[in-house]
Amino acid sequence: MQELICTGNLHPNFASEITKNSITMKKVLILLLVFVPFAGQAQEYSLEQYLEKVERENTSIRKAQNDTRQSAEDVKMARSEYLPHISASLGYRRDFNNSYMYVNGGQEGAEDFPNKFSVNFKNTLNGAVTLEQSIYNAPALANRKIAKLANAYAKLSQADQANEVVKQGTLLFYQALYAKESLVILEENSALAQNQYQQVREMFTNGLASEFSMRQSELYYQQTLPDIENARNTVGNLMRELRLLANIKEKEPFEIKGEIALPDDTYVPTDESVFPEGTLKMEQGLKRMTLAKQEIALSKAAYLPKVTFNLGYTLDAFDDKFRFKDRNGVGYGTFNLSIPIFSGGFNRSKVRKSHLAYEKSKMEYMDLGNRLEKEYLNLLADKELALTQISTNRKLVELADKEIQASEEKLRLGLVTNLELRETRISYIQAKLQLLNATLDYQTAVVNIRNLLK
Repeated sequence: MQELICTGNLHPNFASEITKNSITMKKVLILLLVFVPFAGQAQEYSLEQYLEKVERENTSIRKAQNDTRQSAEDVKMARSEYLPHISASLGYRRDFNNSYMYVNGGQEGAEDFPNKFSVNFKNTLNGAVTLEQSIYNAPALANRKIAKLANAYAKLSQADQANEVVKQGTLLFYQALYAKESLVILEENSALAQNQYQQVREMFTNGLASEFSMRQSELYYQQTLPDIENARNTVGNLMRELRLLANIKEKEPFEIKGEIALPDDTYVPTDESVFPEGTLKMEQGLKRMTLAKQEIALSKAAYLPKVTFNLGYTLDAFDDKFRFKDRNGVGYGTFNLSIPIFSGGFNRSKVRKSHLAYEKSKMEYMDLGNRLEKEYLNLLADKELALTQISTNRKLVELADKEIQASEEKLRLGLVTNLELRETRISYIQAKLQLLNATLDYQTAVVNIRNLLK
């Protein structure tokens, strides 16, 4: 419960108003007591909560989703090549002058047979409706297959991008927890050093310790302060990176919760020595190779003929007074055959180039498998090494803790010096930090292995 404290003298009139409106002030006070403790309180995210926000708000993931939606539209566009294409047109023409045709050399004729005839109407209306249907179009078929493969690859890329961002967020989260716990250890050590310095200074004042011992204690305490400042800067930098990854603004309250602990090892197949082939990254490589192979089919399709069917209807209407009684309509249907004969060697070079690209994709697929297998085995080794370091450092922490307790008792009995106690504490702090670092290494290896095996 927070306290509201008011200092200073109140004006008599103001004090009177407070008395008269005590009920209102009590209501205000209750509201303040309810809401003030929560003002500016940062929302704490667990690892799961933070990763959920990353998956929703991260711009890289959203851009990958956008790419997938674009590729889906490419599939629809490619499919439209084999669907009917229907178009319509409408035109209007207004003639301001009449055109005439003369007979009998332009001489005057009989009244019932004039020598001059109008050959145009003032208003002309024309329209057309056409339908074009592709019967056989090899490049369109190849493009449709490529579009479907590209869409499948985009989905794999989206999933892989999401996995990479989640991996990055997980590692940053662990690193931030590590930095925070390291800061706590360093602050505890600094507090102990400060307390020891104050004790030795008091002993020096009472003539029970030398000035040299006091200066040593002071120096050790002062040496702990830069480490704390560096640790605070590291925490701040990591928290900013976490904000950036999850698209959390600086003005938004943000905090993380959790602890560095040994994660569940059941997801890591430590007994396997060969990297599996059916992972997301391997599927991406396989899909790239399949796309390159389909490009060969597309380049070869340029040699094949195209067959289309056209159906249409045109209508022309003429009149001087917009009644359009004079009409002329024509319907038609045609088959068109287009056969490529010679393209100057362009198609031949395109086929050769696509074959070379396919061979390159096969080699890249093999290299990808070898690289991922190597990375996988290295991560397994890193994990096992981290487990060994954790076991060793746990024992060192326990031993150092016992040595500190023994040294503090000996110091009270005058059997050890402050310098010896300081060295014991330094060993203890180093052992705790090494244990924390080994745990972080273990978690990093596990996260990377899980990401590779997805």
